Amino acid sequence: MFQKLINATGTLHLYIIGALILVIALLGISLTATKTDLALKNAQLESAAINQRMLQDDLATVTDELQAQAKERDRIAKDYAFALALNQQAAKAKAEIESQLADQRDAIKKLRTSANEQTRSWANTPVPDDVQRLLKHAAYCAHRNHQTDPVCTATEIVNQPVLARRM
Repeated sequence: MFQKLINATGTLHLYIIGALILVIALLGISLTATKTDLALKNAQLESAAINQRMLQDDLATVTDELQAQAKERDRIAKDYAFALALNQQAAKAKAEIESQLADQRDAIKKLRTSANEQTRSWANTPVPDDVQRLLKHAAYCAHRNHQTDPVCTATEIVNQPVLARRM
């Protein structure tokens, strides 16, 4: 009976076995291709993760730099405002000094061109050298940068003339 079945089917079972072998081979090839594709995708995923970490580090660095620049910009703006206020204050002080100087020059001019002969004579008389040195010394010591100079801060009465080279 088996003989009839084998003879009847003949090569059918060979075709079935061949088809099964072909299917198994195709499944193996498909599995290999899928495994290779999976390995490639894993490598791409790892590369993307590394790139993401690098970008995050770069972002953190750039953010820190921007914050430092913002602080520096704010500091410079404050310094500029302070310098501007000092310049305005200095300009006001200069204008006041120039006004006082003009007033004093006018007063001197009035004295020199006075109708009173004694006043005019007194105003046009040259100042003695000792008085000029005394006035220069007083002006020198009145300046705030020279107040710590030993010539200006005497602990006892000094009876010596002021040196002309310090002026």
